[in-house]
Amino acid sequence: MDVTIDKKILDDLEKGFFINTILSYEPYLIHNLETSINVQFEDFYNIFESQVPLISEGDDFDVIENQQFYLNTFSLNDYLDVFNNFEYAINTKNKKIYFASSDILEIFSKFLVKVKGELTFTENDPVFDFAYYNFHPDAEEYRQATVKIIIDFGLKLNGFLLYRDFEIIFKQINKELIIQPNDNHIPIRIAILDSLNLINDLNNNVPNKENIYRIIHAIVGGNEDNVKKYCLSLIGKNSLSQKQITKKHKEFAQKYINEKKF
Repeated sequence: MDVTIDKKILDDLEKGFFINTILSYEPYLIHNLETSINVQFEDFYNIFESQVPLISEGDDFDVIENQQFYLNTFSLNDYLDVFNNFEYAINTKNKKIYFASSDILEIFSKFLVKVKGELTFTENDPVFDFAYYNFHPDAEEYRQATVKIIIDFGLKLNGFLLYRDFEIIFKQINKELIIQPNDNHIPIRIAILDSLNLINDLNNNVPNKENIYRIIHAIVGGNEDNVKKYCLSLIGKNSLSQKQITKKHKEFAQKYINEKKF
């Protein structure tokens, strides 16, 4: 018996299979977006890092650039509404930025509709169009253009963060080196004394440990109880106080001493 299958049925099956195939690439698309944004953010992170202590108020804490500069540099004028609701979290240890995948796809969809170039995207489902261009085996000539779009998306998103959140990010990344008014640089001064090995010598040679804190307090000034807590973070055991001499304090102190040696 000769059985023929209607061409329309075949076309519908092929179309359905193709659509399911394209949709299956969505996790890869999300991964590529996340990777691109994180790679670029690691470079931007260096912009935020300060190498010197900063005063949180006054002329010495001038970290806010003209927002117009960022608008022009990253060509953001047409994209502010695209990124405006972007929410994220920053891990200052691994220098990565985290966000919800569903949110980034929604933002990427809005971005694609505004893209001007050789590729066009429908407002109905721009992410599907992008996946077609990026993953369909017969669309190799479009693939390079999709890579450029992802890179431009990451650049503009990071540029938007500079535009909108520079001060917030700057203070978060450098919170250990931002000095509050009347703080008198206490943790940094103690870190310098520690780098000179003074605190370790006192710890080894002064029987009464309370006298260590009094000696350090006599040198650096400030609140005696705070000085004690900072010292405990260096020579105490399991100090849970928020008054900590951190890695950044120590790095700055060592750099300061090395510079003075010359």
